[in-house]
Amino acid sequence: MNRPTNLIEAIEQIAPSLKKAERRVATLVLQDIEGTTRTSIKSFAAQAQVSEPTVMRFARRVGCDGFSAFKMRLAQDFAVGRMYIEAERKVQAGDPGTTAQRVFQSGMDALATAFAGLDENLLSEAAAIIAQAGRIVCLGVGGSSAVMAQEMENRLFRFGLPVTASADPYKQQMLAAIAEKSDAFLIFSVTGKPNSLVEAAGIAAGRGAAVIAVTLPDSPLAQRATLLLPLVIPGDEVHFNFPNRTRYGQLLVIDCLSAIVGAMKQPASARRLHRIRTTLLALHGHTEAQPIGD
Repeated sequence: MNRPTNLIEAIEQIAPSLKKAERRVATLVLQDIEGTTRTSIKSFAAQAQVSEPTVMRFARRVGCDGFSAFKMRLAQDFAVGRMYIEAERKVQAGDPGTTAQRVFQSGMDALATAFAGLDENLLSEAAAIIAQAGRIVCLGVGGSSAVMAQEMENRLFRFGLPVTASADPYKQQMLAAIAEKSDAFLIFSVTGKPNSLVEAAGIAAGRGAAVIAVTLPDSPLAQRATLLLPLVIPGDEVHFNFPNRTRYGQLLVIDCLSAIVGAMKQPASARRLHRIRTTLLALHGHTEAQPIGD
């Protein structure tokens, strides 16, 4: 028997030899791979009519530490597999309809993968650090990560938080050099390798500041962080003419963090958002269903 190259193949190979309870787990996973990546262990166990320990045993049997790790690997393999299957079916084309469909599917796959990898405890811990920080510094370089740092500033300043963002490598070093123990550095990187970010993280952490990194696990940046929010989204190499889709995952993390921080800062955050809305009315008048966060 050939060794399986991904998690889905591994499950297909071992399913016939499993005991009844674990075979029900394997069957349910293979019947609804995408749904499995979005459910909780409690809901999944109930649907499969097995106990939660049975689900955990199955996850460990296929090489995962737990159900969260299992969902993340499953989502990654599912996204990559679908991407390459679609590439084989269709030639690269520049027509608007086909391009829009592929961009949409790529974004959906990235969001599903990022969501499957979210750790609620880590999100809560990161949000609490941000909400209590004396100063928040958002850093990123290059394409999407620089934009994400700016967007995080855009989300947090309206809560009245002292936040700044920088994509300048020199300024990043300077900001790290004046870090205080009460500061929080939130650093975005697709690869976790840019020197300016890695060095800034090390300097800031060395001065006692909290360093939250949204990046690849085991990367140089991840190793310098005091809190890692892992983001692993397979690249879209087949669709070489498309922008890197990791930014969808970065946006998911940003929106989750800002929503949690906003809730933590209640009622002050609501009062500030109300003042912002009132002020903007003088510029453009009343509009229906205007997002309160914008």
